[in-house]
Amino acid sequence: MTDGGRVTMPQQEVWMTCDEIADMFGLLHATVFRAVRSIYKKGELHEDETMHLVPYSRHKGWSVQVYNLDMILYLTYKVPSRNARIFRQYIKNKSYARNPYEHICIIVDDVVFRQNFVKE
Repeated sequence: MTDGGRVTMPQQEVWMTCDEIADMFGLLHATVFRAVRSIYKKGELHEDETMHLVPYSRHKGWSVQVYNLDMILYLTYKVPSRNARIFRQYIKNKSYARNPYEHICIIVDDVVFRQNFVKE
């Protein structure tokens, strides 16, 4: 995201460090870090699905946490940032710009959901 609010997305998977997310949203590292920890603590997202440890090339034995697009999008609803709102709007506009005849299938694989709502 540029200073002017222009967003570009790569064609491959997106993984960003907490510092990169904070920079993109124009926030302090601590604000993003606290929001990520809160999301995990409340069970809103799961670490094993949204975070990976990547070896840090400058220091042997060190690693850096990187977060996927699911976490980044979730953060856009959690942090108080104009840039986060712009990024969220960009993603929403991209999803609305898809072919209107393309079918979307949402699969819910949640034990509680199945127990309460699905009669087998």
